Amino acid sequence: MKTKLLTLSAAILATQMAWAAPVKTDVTAMPQAEFNQMLKEALVNNPEILKEAIIALQAHEQNKVKELQGKSLSDNQAALFNNKMDPWMGAKNPELTIAYFSDFNCSYCKKIEPLLERLVEEYPEVRVVYKLVPILGPSSKEATEFALTVWANEPAKFAALHEKLMSRPSRLDSSAIAKVSKITDTDGWLDNTADSVEKTISGNMNLMREFGLSGTPALIFADQIVGGLVPYEQLEQQVKSALAAQRKK
Repeated sequence: MKTKLLTLSAAILATQMAWAAPVKTDVTAMPQAEFNQMLKEALVNNPEILKEAIIALQAHEQNKVKELQGKSLSDNQAALFNNKMDPWMGAKNPELTIAYFSDFNCSYCKKIEPLLERLVEEYPEVRVVYKLVPILGPSSKEATEFALTVWANEPAKFAALHEKLMSRPSRLDSSAIAKVSKITDTDGWLDNTADSVEKTISGNMNLMREFGLSGTPALIFADQIVGGLVPYEQLEQQVKSALAAQRKK
């Protein structure tokens, strides 16, 4: 970061000097030591140069991240939105699909879930795909493996199971998961993990890394990434914008 700032500061300074100096002066041809001294003095006497460099660096880094994310979105459409092993809610034939990365032990996921349920009710053309990622300990993995196994074998029971697991205010443990399995009549799938589950979890974790997602919840709307707990109004605006963009194609 320091090297990048110095490089950008030097570029800004060189540009300013080139404009200010007589035409015959070529600041880029200065000896390195002389230029470095001039840069040091300029930064001390005019700290605004450093501020400009920081702003330029931030803009450069943000553009770079957007470019990489855009390529990742293009390359991973099927894995994000059309993996049959991922549970989903909402439209059977969606206009817009949202990839939702979540963990059963994530307190913020528990808060955003009602907002997503409201979203698919108010926008019946939208589907939310659950990208389950057990990043919060062994009980997260146990719950995720169980939920994905139920989805693979008895998908009609997944919604009730998911709701019960998510509604628990404290962290899950094996005992709590077992109780939920009995309530939802899915206990036959405990300790009977489907063969496809590990591949699904691994794929979702790889997608998190690919997009630089550091935690849950995280949502991917078409070409936009939204991290963390956000208000319903923001989610709704993202959906409206994404649907409008889809309909223009």
